[in-house]
Amino acid sequence: MKTIAFFFLILLSIPAFSKIGTNKDYNIISQNDYNSNLVKGKDVILKRYIVVPDLNKNYKEIFNENNPDEILSMFSFMLNKNKSKEISQYILSCDKSKDIGLLISGLYHFSNKEYSRSIIYLEKVQDAKFAFLRSLLVADCNYEMLVDKKNYNSILQFYQISLDLARTEQQKSIIKNRIRFIKYR
Repeated sequence: MKTIAFFFLILLSIPAFSKIGTNKDYNIISQNDYNSNLVKGKDVILKRYIVVPDLNKNYKEIFNENNPDEILSMFSFMLNKNKSKEISQYILSCDKSKDIGLLISGLYHFSNKEYSRSIIYLEKVQDAKFAFLRSLLVADCNYEMLVDKKNYNSILQFYQISLDLARTEQQKSIIKNRIRFIKYR
């Protein structure tokens, strides 16, 4: 009986422990939550965060939304909660001729550890508003595709691009922590 109860508890808790989609190597988090983790002294180095402006719980409205910031916020919430059915539906219907559609598609493929596919979409994103997130995801994709993670020097240039695009101290902190992770992994 205890085994069944324990198994049931595990099944109920799976969505709470999900990371970014099915990719357990990264965590998606809002800017406010990231800052809160920093203030509280929680680990922000070993947990590689994809930081987005916000996570909007009204994700079911994504199909009617036109604001790129809201779309990113809703889609990020769906990834965080691993809403696979809604994610798949949205990916099929999103407009990939727009920067937000390309960014979302790149993020989706990143969440499925399809790094080369992710880069194909991300490299097409032109909107300067998404430049930092795009460059960080491209850098992370290149790192993940390394055969020998100890030979990371070849991908540091991608993180340098992200650092050059960083406009806030938070963004600079994210890059510096990512590089620490890579060096001391």
